[in-house]
Amino acid sequence: MTRAWLALPLFLAAAGAAAAQEKSLVIQNARVVTVDGPTLERGTVVITGGRIAAVGADVAPPAGATVIDAAGKTLYPGLVDGLTTLGLTEIGSVAGSVDTSEVGDVNPHARAWVAVHPHSELIPVARANGLTTALAAPAGGLLSGQSALIRLAGDTPESLVVKAPAAMHAVYPSGQPPFDITRLFDEPELKTLEERLKDKKKNQEKDLQRLGSLLAEAKAYGTGAAAAGAPVTPDLPMEALAPVARGELPLVMRADAEEDIRGAVAFAAQHGLKLVIAGGLEAWRCADLLKQKDVAVLTNVDRLPRRRSDPYDAAYANPAALHRAGVRFAIVSDDASQSRNLPYEAAMARAFGLPADAALRAITLSPAEIFGVEGRIGSIAVGKAANLFLATGDVMDARVQVTDVFVDGVPQSMENRHTRLYKEFKDR
Repeated sequence: MTRAWLALPLFLAAAGAAAAQEKSLVIQNARVVTVDGPTLERGTVVITGGRIAAVGADVAPPAGATVIDAAGKTLYPGLVDGLTTLGLTEIGSVAGSVDTSEVGDVNPHARAWVAVHPHSELIPVARANGLTTALAAPAGGLLSGQSALIRLAGDTPESLVVKAPAAMHAVYPSGQPPFDITRLFDEPELKTLEERLKDKKKNQEKDLQRLGSLLAEAKAYGTGAAAAGAPVTPDLPMEALAPVARGELPLVMRADAEEDIRGAVAFAAQHGLKLVIAGGLEAWRCADLLKQKDVAVLTNVDRLPRRRSDPYDAAYANPAALHRAGVRFAIVSDDASQSRNLPYEAAMARAFGLPADAALRAITLSPAEIFGVEGRIGSIAVGKAANLFLATGDVMDARVQVTDVFVDGVPQSMENRHTRLYKEFKDR
């Protein structure tokens, strides 16, 4: 009896916490940009239990709900940066704060989400400009490892994970021989351009054959033993690569040059892979092929042209060309410190021919679709996570301020390193 009495306060406290969690939050009188539906010039969004419970122009707030009057503001779904090193790097020039790659060039079993630092100063900076989800991706080598979609709010790596693994990452072989420090002061071997191109192609083919052999081995991993009823011998690299070889997990392959993109598409078709191109600087040159093979592209916009003969705006107009061809694509920062500028990457593409709605989709719903989480994030719709933000106008306008950010329906602090330093030097 005494034990039951002592347990009663704990039960009541837990019940109170659950009730508080289920208490609704209502954002009303905002201009609601749903992305996958019509824009509501004066709409209401109801959030319950971290999810969107209702969206509409005539939605009545539930009894007891907390109401935010957002008159004069625009409500957006949280931005999704589909390729970053957020949480994996802090200061590029400080090696101890960079954890984007492993030793060696084949690391399919490397898991980026294990290394994510949830208290990185760059996360609240990005979040304060409307980002609520990002792909934390490894880099380097031939097979870099596995990425994870993370929410930009949480105290542990586990609490940040939205989907893991989200993709396997690789780099299309450059064909350049590996750097050998022992030959640093040797006389360079004099070769003609034709000989150098021949060597490059030979090296590329060698690396692609190596990658193909790994995929074939991964596809066969454990099948013989499992058929015979014997236990499968653990092999972490093969275990990680097997879903890629079976076409279940996307392979994000970094390639910028047209010939490399075409080579990556051919390699993926040969091995039955679910390919996504990262970088894609010259994707506009082979947009028809990408459309035909249904290959998505993760591209960042603020870049220089690759060839001297290219127009100055080749990279800026790349998304518009992909959009016209019907290629699935997302605009990404491909960085950590620049992730906060994701809306302005989209704005640059918009200034060079990409329609405004397509530009917004490229940083919200499109990356969610590419990584298979469109049912959870990327737009304002009933049942999706309440990842939202309020802004004083068009988020792709650098003069506009983001005033409020919500992750899973929880209001986030807008304070970050930038605001602290601003205040410190302003008030000194």
